Amino acid sequence: MATDSTRSERLRRIALLVWSTLGALALMWVFLRVADSVRVIWLPLAFAGGFTLLLNPLVNSLERVHVPRVVGTSFAFLVAGSVIAAIVVLLVPTIREQGADLATTLPNLYTTIVDWLESVSESLGVDFGSVWTSTTIEEWVSDPQNQRTIQEILGGFGSGAGMILRGVTETIAVALLAPVLAFYMLMDATKFKQRARELTPPQHREEVMYVGNQLATALGSFVRGQLLVAMIVGALSSIALYFLGLPFWLLIGLTAGLLNLVPFVGPFVGGALAALVALVINQSVTQALWAVGLFTAIQQFDNHVVTPIVQRARVNLSPMVIVLALIAGGTLAGLLGVLVAVPTVTAARIVIGHLWRTRVLGESWQEASDAMIEYTELPERIARRRRPQGDQQRLFDTGEHPEIGMVESKSP
Repeated sequence: MATDSTRSERLRRIALLVWSTLGALALMWVFLRVADSVRVIWLPLAFAGGFTLLLNPLVNSLERVHVPRVVGTSFAFLVAGSVIAAIVVLLVPTIREQGADLATTLPNLYTTIVDWLESVSESLGVDFGSVWTSTTIEEWVSDPQNQRTIQEILGGFGSGAGMILRGVTETIAVALLAPVLAFYMLMDATKFKQRARELTPPQHREEVMYVGNQLATALGSFVRGQLLVAMIVGALSSIALYFLGLPFWLLIGLTAGLLNLVPFVGPFVGGALAALVALVINQSVTQALWAVGLFTAIQQFDNHVVTPIVQRARVNLSPMVIVLALIAGGTLAGLLGVLVAVPTVTAARIVIGHLWRTRVLGESWQEASDAMIEYTELPERIARRRRPQGDQQRLFDTGEHPEIGMVESKSP
């Protein structure tokens, strides 16, 4: 009888697990369908979340000196708007000038490329010249099979008009909605925090708020760090290319800086563009090698000096995990997926890592935190790296946190 009862209980648990898994998958499928139907809102919401994490420390600092949160939020937006306006005023004239030069250069780009290929083929002893003449190109286009290929390509572009229109719509939505959403998110952050605390079951409230501190620390540090690192990479790239004497140095530097918001992409693309310009326009292999070397040095300086100082709290992710996350995010959600891929993986590692270490390995909350989040000391204390984590450690031990305020939780 006991054996039958045990077997029945085991079958009941297996059935419960199976049905729970199926139910979770069904709910996930419904959520993804609904999310896809309103996908126009997700990109503005992601940018608004980034703005909130970027400006929240300033607003919290003002609130701690008894400045009303709506006033602090308005001041933070004023500062951010002033910085953006100053950057635009300083850079737009040079960007306009280099853009005009690029537009003038493009019609002659084909001839330049052909001449460069012919010079390379002559130096290598290979005859590529006959392939790149206007006669051979005309014959290739006149081929009926090639014409069908061209029509298929153009048809693909035509069928993608809806995607282009949707991209334009999302860009307009980001420009209009993201600042408004960020303003209200900043202004109501304290209320959201308090409401989330009230809705959390009392037996899990302290632990949830503690993990929330970790998420706020890691994500806030990531967003602010990536933005500052992107600015530094853009500035260093532009200055390096300027002294190298490369055309379009500001356009390439800004491209490298903006793309550096996505890990690993900025310097790689910047180096490729700089080398291409050096080879095609200046026809200088030496300059191309110098450009690649400069971007390699900038990448190493970013990885080993700038990022560890700027991102005070980091969740170490291996390059393989980051690349896979970027590929998966881009495949599933395009630009939005690329932007949120690394923060999503970071948040998942914090939550799952906390549950695994506390529930399975039996570690305390603080031990789990120390194992997952790496803290970089303040710049003035870099010479004393052997010292414990200092102020960041005290913030977690006492429950104070600049991102989400005071919590009552402490490591058990």
